[in-house]
Amino acid sequence: MDPKDVCVEIENDEFYSKFLVDSVKPIIGENISVSEQVSKLALGIEKLTKSLEKQVLDKHNDLLTQASHISDLEAMLESVRSQVQNLLRGAEKLKDRVHGPYAALEKQTVMLERVQIVCNLLRHASKILILWNKLSSVKDNPPKEAIILFELNELISDYNFEGITLLDEVLKQVDHRKRDLLNNATELLQSSLLSGDKAKLLQCFKVFHNLQCTEEQIKKTVDSMLSDLKKEISTALNVQMVSIEVKKSSSGRIAPGKANIMNAHDFKIKLWDNIDKLFQIAIYNSCTKVIMLQNVVNELHAIGNFRNILKNFWKELSTIFSTELEKSPSNVNQSVEIDFPKLLKCFNDLIVRLKCKDLEMNRASLSRWENAFLSKSLGKLLDPVRTMWHLNQVPTMDQIDNAIRVIAEALSVSLGDKQLSISLATSVAKSIKQMNMEAEQRMSMDSDVAQIIEPPTSSQQKNADLCNSLYYFSSQIKRVLVNMNSMLPQESIQIVQNSLKDISSTPILQLFAESIKNSLFIILMTMHDEPDLTRADDPNKKSLSCSPYMKELQQFVSRCRDIYLSMFQEKSALNECCINISKACVERFIQHVCNTRPLTKFGRVKLQIDCKQLETALSPLVNDITELGDHYRQLKALQLLLEKSPQEIAKSQCEGALLPYSIVMMFLFSFAGPQLLAPHTCAGWNIQKLMQWLDSHRNERDRLEFVAGALQRYQNHVRQNQIATYDEVYPVLLQLLEDGRNNFKV
Repeated sequence: MDPKDVCVEIENDEFYSKFLVDSVKPIIGENISVSEQVSKLALGIEKLTKSLEKQVLDKHNDLLTQASHISDLEAMLESVRSQVQNLLRGAEKLKDRVHGPYAALEKQTVMLERVQIVCNLLRHASKILILWNKLSSVKDNPPKEAIILFELNELISDYNFEGITLLDEVLKQVDHRKRDLLNNATELLQSSLLSGDKAKLLQCFKVFHNLQCTEEQIKKTVDSMLSDLKKEISTALNVQMVSIEVKKSSSGRIAPGKANIMNAHDFKIKLWDNIDKLFQIAIYNSCTKVIMLQNVVNELHAIGNFRNILKNFWKELSTIFSTELEKSPSNVNQSVEIDFPKLLKCFNDLIVRLKCKDLEMNRASLSRWENAFLSKSLGKLLDPVRTMWHLNQVPTMDQIDNAIRVIAEALSVSLGDKQLSISLATSVAKSIKQMNMEAEQRMSMDSDVAQIIEPPTSSQQKNADLCNSLYYFSSQIKRVLVNMNSMLPQESIQIVQNSLKDISSTPILQLFAESIKNSLFIILMTMHDEPDLTRADDPNKKSLSCSPYMKELQQFVSRCRDIYLSMFQEKSALNECCINISKACVERFIQHVCNTRPLTKFGRVKLQIDCKQLETALSPLVNDITELGDHYRQLKALQLLLEKSPQEIAKSQCEGALLPYSIVMMFLFSFAGPQLLAPHTCAGWNIQKLMQWLDSHRNERDRLEFVAGALQRYQNHVRQNQIATYDEVYPVLLQLLEDGRNNFKV
């Protein structure tokens, strides 16, 4: 049987497989007796034995070959072992030959090192003794003494001189002299800072520099000042100490049972008195010392770079102050929040008094109290504005004056601090915006707010009163800004002025202006119904007066000014509104005059008179008619135009007249015969439609093309009907059209 088959058979057999597993459990079967198991084991062993014998028989040549090879291997191993033994013996001999010289060299090296140490000790000892002897000769010169002591200290620190009796006393004296010198320099530093003796302070720092302890001494000095200031700040802000001082300073006997009650006003006065003294004395004195310290250090360039002593001190001082203030009782914090500008003034006055460019306000450390103050200030500013609108539809002058007083106080408390002033100006702008918003919400926008037929309605009167209140509010604030112009930062003034730009009576006045202009336009429209404009009489023989429509216009303008516009007090907005109405009236008058047809010589003279009367009609609106600018000059140009012939008009237009080419050309149609139709007649429009078109087409190019269309139609009419000659005005119109187009291109 093949050996592999035998192994497989034993591994797969249930009985034999138990013997192939490593286990501490008994492998005796429960269903087979012991004798049977022994027999089976013997049978299995016999099978394995036969399998082994068979394998040995099959592989006996290979086994013999391997056995002979093992003998050869053992011989080779024996040879290698003998060679290794020889190598080890050689290595041992080599070790003995190297170890001896190495030990001797090591011993000599140790001896040389000890000799070198002794030499250095002797050399250092010699230098120490020389310097020590030299020290006595410079006893009265602390900077040189410091140099020698520093060199001695460096020499002493290099080696341990313990056991050298020659130097024991010297070492003790060096340490003692160094401490004395440092203590004396420190005391001199403090006294020099107090007395302001710059020369002695320079000497101190030379000593510190020579002792290589400048940074340590500066830190110690500054820390000491900060520690003292911390105590001073804590004492000044201590509410119990303040209370005791207030009680001591109060006159009269304190009633029984009221020993702990303190007047809040007296407490606040004493608290701020303490803070003022703190800044004026303790903090000021410490800052002057540090400034002097910084200046002295800056002069001694050789001692190192200590450029930030003052800045670091100021930063730490600000932090200490804010920390101590934060730890103080609530009534102290509330007093600081309410009167925060006083605290800023203390800082700013201190900086100005110190006259040091390197110092600036550290606002971050005070942000908590500044934000609280700004929040309360905003509430104070908004409160009178909201209160005045709570019950009344229109605020009274007293209520507005109260709001102005609060605004003026808010702007005045920030004097001396630019950033706080800007912040408060922003809060003032918010209160102004609130005022404007409250007024706008109460403005009436009913259908009758712009009527100009009946007496002013309650809505119109209310709107006027609201506008007047806003105007009074705005004008009073502007007066406050003028009074404070030299004290407030320009940025603050600009913020408040920008917030006032939205306050104006113009929107309500604009409603009246539109109604007035529409009524004026209707009155001017009746110009075309005037019979005098077509009369053939000789005007030179008549004493002419203005036209009825002009009289009506004069009465209407005067009535509107006296009844409606007089309700408003804001002169600038009212003047702007009146000028706007006047310009619109002049422009529409010119348009109607230039489009009136037919128009006789009598009519032109009549219109000349109307031009003069228009100035009178507009006088209730504008005191000086020249304020209308180009519109006034165009009215004067129209007055001259009415007395000229078409050729004269064309010539004057080429010489640079003020009236647009399109308007002048429309006027020249009045000189033409019935076949040369006016532009709006060609378009099939009435005069009202023409005015609407002119309002929506203000571009001179569009208007010239509109007139050109009428000329083109007339030209086609002449050709179609084979008319021999053109109207005498036609060539003038063509020339003006060409000039107008060229002028427009230029």
